[in-house]
Amino acid sequence: MAVLIQKPHALLHTPILITPTKPRLRIKCQDSSEPQKPSTSAQPTSPGQGFGSASSTVKTAVNKKKEKGRRERASIIRRSPVQKPEFLGVEEQGESKEQGRNESAFLLAWLGLGGIILVEGIVLAASGFLPEEWDKFFVKYLYPSFTPTVFLFVAGTVAYGVLKYLQNEEIKTPK
Repeated sequence: MAVLIQKPHALLHTPILITPTKPRLRIKCQDSSEPQKPSTSAQPTSPGQGFGSASSTVKTAVNKKKEKGRRERASIIRRSPVQKPEFLGVEEQGESKEQGRNESAFLLAWLGLGGIILVEGIVLAASGFLPEEWDKFFVKYLYPSFTPTVFLFVAGTVAYGVLKYLQNEEIKTPK
């Protein structure tokens, strides 16, 4: 039988539960110094079988120490250096130099277009803070050309990526 008592307090009104009998607790503990009772389950008796057999763990530790002492260094394998592919002849090397120059010029032009887009974007973003005449000029001439310039840049970049992919595939296929 539990008795419910309410204790009046100025700040806190919480009920307290009081039981007439104390609970009985039993605590069992095992001393690690006492020998363990053998279990009745079937354990393998031969060494090296089963899980946790004492004799197998001792033997493996001794074997590992012996193996460490006998371990030999791995042999070093020398490989011949990578040479230029056979399909690149003298004529193709001249063409590849010219193609490299053209590609560099294209990439430089594309870098310039990217710079123009960056400058246009910054000017359009800052046009609200500039004088009224400048703002009207940028809105009239710069704003209509900004979106087509970005589309041209993205389309050219995609076309360049596809071209380089196809050139790479052409090189991989044997002639």
